[in-house]
Amino acid sequence: MIVFKVFAAYMGVIATSAVAHPAPNNHQDAGLVSDILTKFHQNDYKLKFERVELVRFNKQYLKKLEVVTYKYNRTSPVVNVTWMYGTDLPDYDAVVQAYRFTSNEYRLFPLRFQMSVCGAIKTSAAGLQTLTHCGNFTGCPFLKDVPTRACNWSPDETRFPPFIPDGEYMLEIQMIFRNAELYVLRAYSSIYRPIVKK
Repeated sequence: MIVFKVFAAYMGVIATSAVAHPAPNNHQDAGLVSDILTKFHQNDYKLKFERVELVRFNKQYLKKLEVVTYKYNRTSPVVNVTWMYGTDLPDYDAVVQAYRFTSNEYRLFPLRFQMSVCGAIKTSAAGLQTLTHCGNFTGCPFLKDVPTRACNWSPDETRFPPFIPDGEYMLEIQMIFRNAELYVLRAYSSIYRPIVKK
């Protein structure tokens, strides 16, 4: 009987706290994640960026989307992106899932988060602010029927989370507006630690 009373009291506390704190808005949570990502600063490892590829895009929202990776010089690959939206988008979310290359395939790695794209660009998460340095992209919002280009972008390794293990990684980045998938990208890179630290 005592166990039942304790259980009933515990469930009452949970029900009361659920009513007092309604379910958070996913877009607000995405903004919180991009705020957390701005706190990342590391010099523990080096990031060898390889490429970004476009998997698919939704032609109801995008009239054009091209992603091209090329060598800026002998050692630095960079990405050029060209797009034209078919509708005005004030902001949308990115769902990022990491995969690590083991046993001759990319396997699920326990790193997954969702963030606001405009918030990530504004706070320069992973160096995204440099998208506005080359081309005619000036930031959010994303406007309808405006051909936009961002060029010579590469990730900033100092703005990544610390203590990620060495290895080859793939990030699958799914862009979502409300309940619709806009496009999916895959980014490939390697993480390594230098033998000699400076």
